[in-house]
Amino acid sequence: MSVTSRVRTVALGLVMAGIAGFGSASAVDTPNTVVTVQAGFIPVTDVAALYLGEEVGIFKKHGIDLKVNMGTTGAALVPSVMSGEYHFAFSSLVSLLQARDKGLPVKIIAAGSSSTATSGADVTMIHAGPNSGIKSAKDLEGKTVSVNALNGLLQLLGKIAVKADGGDPGKVRFIELGFADALAALQSGKIDVMVGAEPFGTAAIAAGFPAINSPYIAMSKKSMLTSAYFTFENQLKSNPELFKNIRAAINESLDYAQKNPDGVRKQLPKFTKLGPEVAAKLILPTYLTAVPKESIELFSTYAKEFGMINKPTVYDDIVWSEAK
Repeated sequence: MSVTSRVRTVALGLVMAGIAGFGSASAVDTPNTVVTVQAGFIPVTDVAALYLGEEVGIFKKHGIDLKVNMGTTGAALVPSVMSGEYHFAFSSLVSLLQARDKGLPVKIIAAGSSSTATSGADVTMIHAGPNSGIKSAKDLEGKTVSVNALNGLLQLLGKIAVKADGGDPGKVRFIELGFADALAALQSGKIDVMVGAEPFGTAAIAAGFPAINSPYIAMSKKSMLTSAYFTFENQLKSNPELFKNIRAAINESLDYAQKNPDGVRKQLPKFTKLGPEVAAKLILPTYLTAVPKESIELFSTYAKEFGMINKPTVYDDIVWSEAK
């Protein structure tokens, strides 16, 4: 069953009925009480901030014992949060806009990470072999390009980059491959181009596949929020105090990560197979706590333009008021 089908199936059974909350507000009102919180992450650099926060005791400080469950994409984690298996999860903004567009009551509870706004040194870049003849995004026309999920963030970024460079996104063949598989396929010549995300972008560069485009720059010259942590409205209503503590722990972890980049890099072996040499060189995202309206609206505009959502996303519908 596809992820979309799974989401719709769970939605029919659970969204209307409501989801039982975890623990109770009284439990988190007591400073000495620690509540186990299940979270869903994907193996990208962005989530290293929360690994670091857990390691230095930030989550425990807020009464939370964080348990991480790893998934492949943010969209794939939606059913687990909807069913109540996970309290919250990490996702690209695009996947959350798509879930909301389908009528699923997802809510952003905290920022994930932001782009660097630095061409050639951003958290997502497009990579091609030095002898491929591919020098710019326009050259992707007629090529096979890997993304970690079809109809997701990286495919959207690829299309934006091609159009901004004067090309036709409709002439690009996008295929779905996990990041590690994509790098192997790039090395073997099975694909022409990879739209990568850190830490796999730096791994691609180290393997001889330089960045030929920084697609976030095509969207905005300024740093912009690209991912977020989310839950469902039912969980928020069942236990708002717990989510206030979760949000506070996430924000404090983001602040700490922004000030301690070396600590962030040391977290990567916990959820990737990359060695310390690559970890030391990778490009870190910007860790900010704000959930800017501008970023939500910009992604909404592009997602609608390229047919990934049907209608514009309303900021107050998708962002929990406590997360503003």
